[in-house]
Amino acid sequence: MKKWLVPTLAFTLVMGMGTTAFAQNGHDNRDDNRNNNSRFTQDKSKNVNVKFDFKDTQGKDFEWALRYIMSLASRRIFDGYPDGTFKPQESVSRIEAITAAVRLMGLRDQAESAEEMATKLNFNDAKSVPAWAVGYVAVALENDLFSESDTNVNPNQPADRLWATTLLVKALKLQNEAEANMNAKLPFKDASSVPAGSIGYVKVAVDKGLVNGFEDNTFRPKQLVTRAQIAALLDRAGNQLPSSNDGLITGTVSAPVSGNVLTFTTNGQTSSLPLDANAFILRNGARVSSSALQTGDVVNFRSYNNNIIFLEVTQLSGNPTTNPSQAIGVKTGMVAAAVTGNTLTLVSGGQTITLPLNANALFFRNGAQISASGLQLGDIVSTRSYNYGVSFVEVTQSVGTTGTPTNYDSTVTGTMAYPISSNALLVNSNGEVKGLPLNTGAIVYRNGAITNVSALQVGDILTTYSYNNSVAVIEVIQSVSQQTTSGDMTGTLVGSVSNNQITVTSAGKAYSFQLHANTFIYVNGVLCPPSVLQPGDVITVHYNSGVVLTAEVSQHVDGSNLLLPTISLLTGTVVSASNNTLIVVSGNVAQAVTLNDKAFIYRGGVLVSATALQAGDVIKVRSYNNSAVYAEVTQLTTGNNQSFSVSGTFNSVTFNSNGKIATITLNQTSSSGIVTTTTYNVASTVTILGNIANMVANHAILLQGTGATIQTISIQ
Repeated sequence: MKKWLVPTLAFTLVMGMGTTAFAQNGHDNRDDNRNNNSRFTQDKSKNVNVKFDFKDTQGKDFEWALRYIMSLASRRIFDGYPDGTFKPQESVSRIEAITAAVRLMGLRDQAESAEEMATKLNFNDAKSVPAWAVGYVAVALENDLFSESDTNVNPNQPADRLWATTLLVKALKLQNEAEANMNAKLPFKDASSVPAGSIGYVKVAVDKGLVNGFEDNTFRPKQLVTRAQIAALLDRAGNQLPSSNDGLITGTVSAPVSGNVLTFTTNGQTSSLPLDANAFILRNGARVSSSALQTGDVVNFRSYNNNIIFLEVTQLSGNPTTNPSQAIGVKTGMVAAAVTGNTLTLVSGGQTITLPLNANALFFRNGAQISASGLQLGDIVSTRSYNYGVSFVEVTQSVGTTGTPTNYDSTVTGTMAYPISSNALLVNSNGEVKGLPLNTGAIVYRNGAITNVSALQVGDILTTYSYNNSVAVIEVIQSVSQQTTSGDMTGTLVGSVSNNQITVTSAGKAYSFQLHANTFIYVNGVLCPPSVLQPGDVITVHYNSGVVLTAEVSQHVDGSNLLLPTISLLTGTVVSASNNTLIVVSGNVAQAVTLNDKAFIYRGGVLVSATALQAGDVIKVRSYNNSAVYAEVTQLTTGNNQSFSVSGTFNSVTFNSNGKIATITLNQTSSSGIVTTTTYNVASTVTILGNIANMVANHAILLQGTGATIQTISIQ
């Protein structure tokens, strides 16, 4: 097992995996390993089941990462989730990463020992560390995975690039090298955003090939890493570390595959091994069946229990060995050979390099789009790549030409302001909305993965790369956040209402909200349909589970302040409720609240009708223009003994079969001057004070009650 620790450590530290063995949601799942569910221990059972059909890695979005994911899966580094998913876009929490680091340093038994698990942690948030993870935190602390200034573990906080990079370097015992590089100069445009005390760690990680910058030459220390991105980065990094070839066999296919058996030659000796029925076979950059293997192919493969589970053709039959360079960011050079095998060969900096091409890469020359075959030897090109694959190739100086070439490219960074229409992207950049025509083959990257143009959302912050006024590459720098919680937010509308959704920017971040079919929207104090909302309006939204229930616009896009509706908030105890009136006791005074017929009323977290409210429920109510549009029960009734009083003028009474008063109805005037007619239940033992002859229309009456019934009627 120890021979596996170094090559697998880098991957797991940043991936974090969120496995069943990590005890999600704070539950102790340490027994999972006895059920062969751990992703971090080599499966020694006779029936190894390596999964190569993660249902959420199919299609073009994650095509680029599949080879890395499957290579790691074949090493039993990670088996995916029990539901058959890989969750390639999910971020990792700090406690998951710390747990992985400790386990792969060979310290799992120590971390799970009674002594370590009983450690009294001195961190400020020690109580937030799950019980099962206390030992892991203690061992991580003992092995210098925390810094001396750390006062919190922040177990549930997602790991960002800087934190994960630092942890990675520390776990690989490269601290001394990092400290020696603290005064190094980082090559990134945003190097100033890396704290001085972390520069050495980033420098070492970059030098070792463990992490790299983005295509715009930024490091983005606070950006969360996705599992797919890390699979690609750390599979390559792991291949540069000692013992990376443990369990890897290299050979040459010596006969066509027959009966699902591979015959190969290695070190002059011919052998045969069966291919697992679910074996992942990669040839020429694509997954293939075993029948696609050809005699003479040079292959690397891994097997378990004498069954090949992962195989990669590293050299096609009859072709020379090609080891493409990592295609990170922007590279320039002169075309040195025709594009073959999906590989671009350049002379750059006096050296010949080969760069892998994405299958849908775009090529441009002299203001026109061309195919790969249109490149000519001697052309000077600039390439833009993502995830080690070149996606954009621009000829900046055609072979045989001199002088300053025409500049056909342009870059725009801004916020997507409207849904794509007529194949045009509208971006708000520096306060100006720019219309950018889209290339029909435009490549879109979100979280490092290729996606479709249709996946772009209003509020996404983008960088676009255009050629000859047509956008060829779109990089989502910051995705709009899909709001799924409940609360209030004030911000600025981005774009118009689309698919019954609105996007609001607040504190420099964009949030997407769903509008309810009955959302109450007030513009200039008046109830209006969503269609009147305009980009640039300042709006306050009140939402439940990401769905906007009420909203008011306070400022128009032109900067003018707008009237607000009369807004009132009331918290109290329910006395009674009908479809149009709610009686609430607040400060021992009963108030009648008029309910809008489409009011949103929540009880026990569920949307209900007003009649579902019960006497004694504690409730908060939001009213606009004297009409309640939102009410939420914050505490369910446990028996209503609330005493209250209410004053008004007499309207009417009803009697029961015994001739006693059953209900009394009063006319009540609110503080805003609105008159409501409200009916109260009367106790059979009611006390009547005053001259009953004065209980006539519009005469002043004071009622006093307990629970939901009137106990005393005072005729004024």
